[in-house]
Order: sequence, then structure tokens, then C-alpha cells
Amino acid sequence: MWLLPAYLLFLCGHQAMVFYSVVNTYDNGDSYIAEVVDFDLKQIAAQTNGYVVLEFETKTGKSHRQKLSLPVEMAGAVSQSQAIPVRFKKDAFVNIVMIPTYGTQKGLALTNLAMAAVGLFIALFIAYLVNRYVHKKLTEGDEQLVIERVDDE
Repeated sequence: MWLLPAYLLFLCGHQAMVFYSVVNTYDNGDSYIAEVVDFDLKQIAAQTNGYVVLEFETKTGKSHRQKLSLPVEMAGAVSQSQAIPVRFKKDAFVNIVMIPTYGTQKGLALTNLAMAAVGLFIALFIAYLVNRYVHKKLTEGDEQLVIERVDDE
């Protein structure tokens, strides 16, 4: 019964880490101009998503290539670009933030966190009500069974 609230708590923690990491990478990461190596946007019925592959050279001279998932909200900002300004922080949870989509990326993380938190509170409330109901039903019929011997001995 507590598996769903535990999962939603994990999801809240994950989205909080994503939000913090996006902001931290944007604020403290190094700025680069990344080349768009590949871009794909898939439209399947009512679902649209895709990816973008970015490549840039770091300050140490190493080439860095990474494939990023691309929700439809962010696709418009990068679909026509051959080069995108990015912030990069090597060891961050979210290590690349595309500057044109920073607000959207941050907003999506906050929205996901809010939805997970609302789901967690609803699941906890329902679990509490079910737990209270079951406990009430179990203690409602607590009668002491008395056994009397009725034979003549």
C-alpha cells in the first residue's frame, strides 16, 4: 500500500535534483557554442518528442558530444539552429543546459516536481483513509468470546 507513495517521493526527489542541477549548471557552468550534429522530432498521434545531438570543444581541448532528449516545448527553439549556445558543467546531474531553452527546461522540471508532489499528497491521504478504515473494521468486532461448560460433572 505504501509502494506508490514511496515511488512518488522518489520522483519528487529526482525532479528536485533535476531542477537544482539545471539552475546550477546555468549559473556556474562554462559557456560554449555547440554545433547541432543531429536533430529529430517525432510526431506520433498526440505525442511529440525528439532529440538533438550537440557537439562542442571544451576549454581543455576535448570534444564533447551528447544526445539530449527534446520535448516539443523546446524543439521550436533549436529546430532551425545549426549552433546553440550552451552552459556545460562536467560533473553535474544535468550537465548541459541549452541557453535558448533554459526557461522552458527549468519550468518543465518545476511542473514535474509539482505534479509529483500533488500525486504524493493525494496518495498519502488515500493511504491514510484506507489504513484508518481497515483499522476501524478490524477493531470494531472485538468481542470477548466466553466459553461456558454446561454438562453435569
